[in-house]
Amino acid sequence: MLRPLGMAIVIGAVCYQVVLCLVNTHVFPASRPLVGLAEAMLMLACLPLLLPRLLPGVVILASLTGAMLCLLALFRGGLDVKGFRDVLIPIWFFWLGRNLGDVRLADRILKITVAVVLVVGFYELFALDSFTETLDIFGYYVNIGSLQPITEYERDSRLQMNGIRPEDMGRTLLPWLLDNHRVSSVFLEPVSLGNFATLVAAWGLSKGRDERALTWLFLGAGVVMMVMADSRFALLSVSLLVFVRLVFRGWMLYLPAAMPFLIMAALVALGSFSDIGYSDTFVGRLVASAWGLMSFDAAMLMGADGNAWFPDQGYAHLLSSFGIVLVLGFWLTIWMMPVPDERAARFRCFAAIYISLILTVSGTSLFAMKTSALLWFLFGTVLADPFRLPVPRHLRAGWTGWGGFTAYRKEADA
Repeated sequence: MLRPLGMAIVIGAVCYQVVLCLVNTHVFPASRPLVGLAEAMLMLACLPLLLPRLLPGVVILASLTGAMLCLLALFRGGLDVKGFRDVLIPIWFFWLGRNLGDVRLADRILKITVAVVLVVGFYELFALDSFTETLDIFGYYVNIGSLQPITEYERDSRLQMNGIRPEDMGRTLLPWLLDNHRVSSVFLEPVSLGNFATLVAAWGLSKGRDERALTWLFLGAGVVMMVMADSRFALLSVSLLVFVRLVFRGWMLYLPAAMPFLIMAALVALGSFSDIGYSDTFVGRLVASAWGLMSFDAAMLMGADGNAWFPDQGYAHLLSSFGIVLVLGFWLTIWMMPVPDERAARFRCFAAIYISLILTVSGTSLFAMKTSALLWFLFGTVLADPFRLPVPRHLRAGWTGWGGFTAYRKEADA
């Protein structure tokens, strides 16, 4: 009962937006409160899997985080509810992954999710008109408040604004085979599909030599989804992950701990010594991130400035929203956790690279439940520390672990 519930929750966290879009298109208009309600229901469904074991570290971290956000609310003059939601998702799904702790279950969840994403993605790729009749993505985002009802609302395409590459920019991956349409699948926007592809590839690359078939399966699926979404971020990230998998061993897997600090230093140097202007390109977004960091004062750095706003500038958004104390605390916590084997060390390394890179070009993608829940669930799972139900004394002889929980067999008669 618990394993199917865990599978349903994680798959639901990845796919819930497409369900809401279906409701918006065919039943009744969606709204931002409806999205919040869906996320709350998914998190409440985790309680049967969380409450049997209250992890002391998780409880302490959640308590300190809540206290810090309340303190920041005093300086800002108001409570940032979204900030609570953004930090609760990683804590919640990491806790879920720790309590399940079954890598084979995570493999199965990821296989099912990838299959769903690919089926919906190919439907969108080869039958776009039918897909947009089924899912009015643009109308959904207008209704939930992510897009303003501008004049383009009555345009022909019902995809998200970034669902089509501009003609002057063109497709990056396989332009000779595919047009400027960028597939979004169940995520409704191609950016999230690219992020998901990166996480799938990272999970595959973390496998050992005895699991080469899974490595190639997940890496291949990640590359296919990356091409479908025409994700330049995934192209850069997966290429770097492959390089790290081939080169890094042992202590080198700890090197990404310094990556955010090196990136921020490089961004500040870029903003200080270059005359590149902003554009909707990768370099242009890096410049915007640099300008955001260079505008910081002490209040912003501590997270006490309620007027700070940094769209698509991940590092600036993170520091201004939570403050440097909380951000450093979370980052150190990730690296201080003991890992049981090199597979877990590799996935932590890859997750750190993903986090470090995504913050250079996006402000909020790291906290989107449809990818954030999966990331932290996988990280909790790979620590291989499942919750085990207490064993009754008369069954204690010969019990066996199964699926992260305990299965029992009665002691054989003498």
